Amino acid sequence: MQNENSDYELLLRTLGIALIEIRPCGDLRKAQMLADVFHNVPAGIASGIAAEEIRKRLDQTTERLGCQRYIYALFDHTLRHMKQ
Repeated sequence: MQNENSDYELLLRTLGIALIEIRPCGDLRKAQMLADVFHNVPAGIASGIAAEEIRKRLDQTTERLGCQRYIYALFDHTLRHMKQ
């Protein structure tokens, strides 16, 4: 269960970074893309969906929107800061 909790933590912390990215965003398309990618994360966690399944769905959305590299970079950034 500890691993599942840390996976949820990664999802939530990355969501937090995405929300920070949206705040000063002057690019409506970028803001919409971030919202599309992350908007189901809190509901998924609250519903007890496994973090792996939430991430799978998130990855499908990034593929559909063509923003995999950007979103993966957000996750990498989050992981680096979680290990500090």
